[in-house]
Amino acid sequence: MEDSENDKNLMIVEAVEGYACNHNMKPCEVFLLFRNNGIIDLLRSQYKTLHTQSMEESIYFVEDILRRVLDAK
Repeated sequence: MEDSENDKNLMIVEAVEGYACNHNMKPCEVFLLFRNNGIIDLLRSQYKTLHTQSMEESIYFVEDILRRVLDAK
């Protein structure tokens, strides 16, 4: 596996754990929430931009996108 793939995976884990902490959820619940709503794919596709930001900024990005996705359902 390339280093960039490892970095993307690490960013996803950090986003899951950060979201879980902010929303008092279990990481496994957040992972399923992200997977079922396309957030993991979105994080992977936006890695080049997101890895230049703080983890808090990335979590805010995820929260905003997830809110929009869930509101649209």
